[in-house]
Amino acid sequence: MRLQGKHCIVTGGASGIGEATVRRFVEEGAEVLIADMNLEAAEALAADLGSAVTAVQCDVRQEADVQQVAAEAFAQWSTVDVLVNNAGVELNKAYDETTTDEWDRVIDTNLRGPWLFCKYIVPHMVKRGSGSVVNVSSLNGLVGFPLSTAYGSAKGGLVVLTRDLAIELATSGVRVNCVCPGVIATPMMDRWTKLMPDQAEAQAMLRGVMPIGRLGEAAEVAAAVLFFASDDSTLCQGSILSVDGGFTAQ
Repeated sequence: MRLQGKHCIVTGGASGIGEATVRRFVEEGAEVLIADMNLEAAEALAADLGSAVTAVQCDVRQEADVQQVAAEAFAQWSTVDVLVNNAGVELNKAYDETTTDEWDRVIDTNLRGPWLFCKYIVPHMVKRGSGSVVNVSSLNGLVGFPLSTAYGSAKGGLVVLTRDLAIELATSGVRVNCVCPGVIATPMMDRWTKLMPDQAEAQAMLRGVMPIGRLGEAAEVAAAVLFFASDDSTLCQGSILSVDGGFTAQ
């Protein structure tokens, strides 16, 4: 029960890595607020997991939404111990075919959103002198891929945001760390596969990205998020953990 009595916010917590994180946090004794655009899915997960979980609709790109989530969290708990910035959106498109609206959607969701949540949650952690922020970036934030300029730029920015905040907050008692998943079996990956002309070939290609020869599972990433959320990682500050089946070890 490594999160017994802890109050946690998980953005994008209704599916994929976010859902796996919410489930693992509850198993470890936490109370969790899910902030997700898909309120129906978030409420269904909350109903499945019981009274320890509540759901709030939130578009992380919108400052007013983030402020509302923060207000509800502090009204409900008075303190927030863990913030997991997991909400994200994918785009697989050439740099010169990406529209301005698509670029803004990806950057605003994957980078502006985490910054906004830090802006409205972290100062309360600093005031209390403790807290953990876990940013969920991506393999694309560490190495280059074709057709990934918007997504890779946003996720790479999230890695640097993690490091900058970690140094700025180093003596505050608030830890800021980052998990970079590789190719994980999630609804996001399913959506990408369905865009490909040959889905079987696309799935084989994705497995080939991972030296271990298989896709990762969302629960495996959630375990890494738990490590940073818990007191097991008290010496970690600005750490970037690849959970990628060996890809970045090549």
